[in-house]
Parts: sequence; structure tokens; C-alpha cells
Amino acid sequence: MNATDYLNRSALYRKLVYGPYREFAGVYAAKMSNEGLGRQCTWRSLSLFRDLMDWHVGNGHAPQDLSEVHVDRFLEHRFKHWKPDSGDRSALRRLLSALREGGLIPAALPVQRSEHEKIVDVFGQYLSTERGLAAATVGSHKLLSLRFLREVCPAGADGFAALTPEIVIGYVERHALDGSADSGKAMCGVVRAFLRYFASEGLNLDGAGRLCAVHPPLATCRPSNIPAAREGAKGSRCLRSDDGNGSSGLCGSDDPRQARFARQRSCHPQS
Repeated sequence: MNATDYLNRSALYRKLVYGPYREFAGVYAAKMSNEGLGRQCTWRSLSLFRDLMDWHVGNGHAPQDLSEVHVDRFLEHRFKHWKPDSGDRSALRRLLSALREGGLIPAALPVQRSEHEKIVDVFGQYLSTERGLAAATVGSHKLLSLRFLREVCPAGADGFAALTPEIVIGYVERHALDGSADSGKAMCGVVRAFLRYFASEGLNLDGAGRLCAVHPPLATCRPSNIPAAREGAKGSRCLRSDDGNGSSGLCGSDDPRQARFARQRSCHPQS
């Protein structure tokens, strides 16, 4: 059953077209019919539309003020109470597109990228073009890098001057156990790669998003220069562990005996 067949029989759609959002519902339903959506997707989209509009108007907004900002706030509120569906965001993007095509809401405002996002975009471009990583992997690296950057450098590029190895280690110790062991290891690897890229390339971003020379203190945060974490700290194992490719962890080690032991262990794994 396609969208058109479902809409002709749907009690939910009949309630919407006779309700306060009738014009919005009709435009949205027409778009779903034109795109040939299936029954389940159409029902889910209409239910989401009803919940969004009830929440939006219930918070004192006019229906005509609907925008991406309100959609993001709605989804954040919704995800606190219900498990998110993978198609929710795409369904609401389709809704905004239909309403704009019908002239019911204003055109989208230009997206303003924050300074943190601009810095991470440079890193993501490097991962994509120079390292050849898949788009999904690049997206994951950018997300983890953005979280790291927002916490340790809330002022943006200006905060690079105050970035020290202790700050980096503190971040890893705080977040190494946020998820599973694998996610903690992945987070450490992304932080290491992020620092390595900006330190080795000698790049930084000023307040206007332009590339410029890196501040000297950031060079001290090269992975090889970050000291080992305190013994017993929850992030120390991730900081020092081998990454599976023959390279040391985020902090590395200046002790030749530890380095030699690590090489021997990798060459002669225990059975």
C-alpha cells in the first residue's frame, strides 16, 4: 500500500485535515504521495507531524514560525522520552521542504558554522582527501573531535595557546569509560589523530576561520610528548595501550624499556 492508498483510508489523516493544522497536513500529505512513500513511512511521518505541531504550538509558537531550530529542540525533547527512529530527522526535513514549497513557512536561514565546527571541518577534509577514510568514519571522527574541542578549548582557536598535555590527559581520563571499552579506545585514537594532524602540519585557525601558524604550546601536545597518565587513573590504560598497528597509545612512552617490552609483546603474543 502506497501513501495515496493509505491517506484515503487513514483515520489519523482525516483528523489532521479537519484539525488546526489542516493546511500544513494537506501540503505534507501531497508531498509524500508524490514521492510514493509506503504505508508505514507515511503513518510514521504523520504521527511525527502531529506530535511536532502539538509541541510547537503548545510552547507558544505560531505554526508559521516552524524552522530547523524548533525541529532540533523537538527531537531533543522527544528523545528524552522515546527511543529515536532512524527516519525521524529525514521525515521532518521532508516536512520543512514541503511547507516551504507551499509558502507556508519562511525560507531557511543561512547556516552559520561555529568556530569549533570550522576547525573540525578542516580535520575532516584531511581525513577524507589525504587519508581516504569512508564518509561514515570521517563523520564519527568529526563528532568525537568536536566534543573534545568544545570541552578543552571552549574559546575556540584562541584556547590552543593554553592547551597542555595535562588538559588532554584529564579529558581522556574523564571520558574513557563513558561508553564501552571499544568506544573509549576509539575516542583516544581520534584525539591522538586530531592533535597529531594540527601539530605536525603546523596549522591553526584564527577567530575568522583562516589558517595561520600554530601557537607554540600546541606543539607540546604532540602524542609523543604527552606524559603517561597517573597510575590507576581510569584512562591510563587507553592512553598507554598499543593501537594494534605497532604504534603506542595517545601518550606514548619515553622509557626505552617500556617501548622494548611493548615491541616484544606485539611480536610474541601470549597464547
